[in-house]
Amino acid sequence: MMLYYKGNADLNNEKIISVVGTRRASDYGKEICNKIIEDLAPLKVLVVSGLAYGIDSKAHQAALGFNLETIGVLAHGLDRIYPYSNRSLAEKMIHSGGLVTDFLSKTNPDRENFPKRNRIIAGMSDALVVIETAMKGGALITANIANSYNRDVFAVPGKLTDKFSEGCNFLIKTNKAALLQSAKDIEYIMQWETRDVKESRQQRLFEEVSPEEEIILNILNENGECGIDHIVLNSKLTPSKTAALLLNLEFRGMIRSLPGKVFKCV
Repeated sequence: MMLYYKGNADLNNEKIISVVGTRRASDYGKEICNKIIEDLAPLKVLVVSGLAYGIDSKAHQAALGFNLETIGVLAHGLDRIYPYSNRSLAEKMIHSGGLVTDFLSKTNPDRENFPKRNRIIAGMSDALVVIETAMKGGALITANIANSYNRDVFAVPGKLTDKFSEGCNFLIKTNKAALLQSAKDIEYIMQWETRDVKESRQQRLFEEVSPEEEIILNILNENGECGIDHIVLNSKLTPSKTAALLLNLEFRGMIRSLPGKVFKCV
């Protein structure tokens, strides 16, 4: 595996989000994309996308507009830009971000290359944001890859009658993505709030827990992220009892839930 890179961004940024979506983005989708990135700007996140038409381009443009670094993951070599109309955008990104690919120069932007590059978009991020996608498309592929990499996935819901909201609604319905209404949802689930997290963790060390809650906490501490089925099996508690205890622990800020009914200690 060889990655080729051109730019000046810190690829080890503490907060990295990938933003993907349809090439046929609506005004609503572009507006939501812009607002989410604007609200995340104070956190100095690094924004990753695929430099395609639609949501990808809007994510890069918004990042540059709010003085954030942004990375474009290409489906071809660094010797060209596709689509050509994004050439000016790519040049700006090199000075405030960069371009990444695992394809050699002179590689054409063939159709099969785009799904391949999606694994890099998913893998580079801490969280993947899906804004408008149909039931078939690269954004949905990227979301599935991100789930397989245990990345947090967020999806913006849309109208039931909107073709390019079907994919987002499906991800939420099947617990493959958390419902995203604003940047605050990302901050909360990713624990990127500006408050002093260390202090709150220290206080929770001394909270009293019941024997059953302690069993669940021990399972999560030993295994890291765990699905609810794994917790039920190892705790020997009933599914309904386990669900109630998990909800109580989450309300008390001791654990957090992830897409797919997965839980981890805070």
